[in-house]
Amino acid sequence: MASFPFNSASGEHTMASAQNRHPYASSPSFMTRVAMRVSRSRWFTFLRRVFHYQNGPRSDLGSNPFNSSTWMMLELFALLVQITSTTFTLAVSKTEKPIWPMRVWIAGYDIGCVLNLLLLCGRYHQLHVTQGGVHSLSDLEQQSNNEDTSVYRNSHLMDKCRSSLELFFAIWFVMGNVWAFDSRFGSFQQAPKLHVLCIILLAWNAICYSFPFLLFLLLCCCVPLMSTLLGYNMSMGSSARGASDDQILQLPSWRYKGVPANLDLGSDFQSSQRLINEDPECCICLAKYKEKEEVRQLPCSHLFHLKCVDQWLRIISCCPLCKQGLQR
Repeated sequence: MASFPFNSASGEHTMASAQNRHPYASSPSFMTRVAMRVSRSRWFTFLRRVFHYQNGPRSDLGSNPFNSSTWMMLELFALLVQITSTTFTLAVSKTEKPIWPMRVWIAGYDIGCVLNLLLLCGRYHQLHVTQGGVHSLSDLEQQSNNEDTSVYRNSHLMDKCRSSLELFFAIWFVMGNVWAFDSRFGSFQQAPKLHVLCIILLAWNAICYSFPFLLFLLLCCCVPLMSTLLGYNMSMGSSARGASDDQILQLPSWRYKGVPANLDLGSDFQSSQRLINEDPECCICLAKYKEKEEVRQLPCSHLFHLKCVDQWLRIISCCPLCKQGLQR
């Protein structure tokens, strides 16, 4: 049995405060568990990627979150729903006579959705073709060596088409708002089906245009506020996943004055004894190690309270001190 002495006079107050903190560390609240699940979810990680892509330097095509298969499937579904609803409404509302050219506006919107669908197919084809050998080069090598290739000519053409479609939808959105909400052009009595469809399309476009602002409110206002109230960094949880229970149980643990049974009695135990003697307190809860208290050692030889480090590893699978990760 090895003994690791510490200054009991100066540690009584710290250990007393640690006993008050341990129940919170060992059993997180319901809201904290919900925040942990949200921060590790795929949709939250995707929203963070979108936010950083929109507000940071643009990278290559493969790192663009809007070119992921999930996002492109969502775009395809939304376009098909809009094309189907506009075509069906135009077909069943031939007898309606709106005051303003609502039928022309909906037909133009339908044509824009069809062009956007063709552009989406071209983006998917371009992404599928360029995955073979283009992404193995850096951005500078791509621009210098492949500038005149057909892939980049098509990419430049598609960017122009996308910009033109975005400009068209922006102008069409303004025209639809002016005609739909101006009392002089009220057409609900004369063309109820076309008017309702027009309001739905305008509302959908308003949500799409406000998406960057809503994303900013979520990630820059709501998430920091919730992290402060709960004491859990949701941004950190989304950038690195926590360790599983099996990984945590494989790490060596023992009581404070005991010799670890699953460690060699050579350099590993000597280094553990030296680390405890140098810093005889857990850096997570800032409490000194108590006699017969359970501690756990990470692969980097750093020691912590078992309850403290287990909760930490469930959030992020790395050492709190040196940031060395656990082996997967």
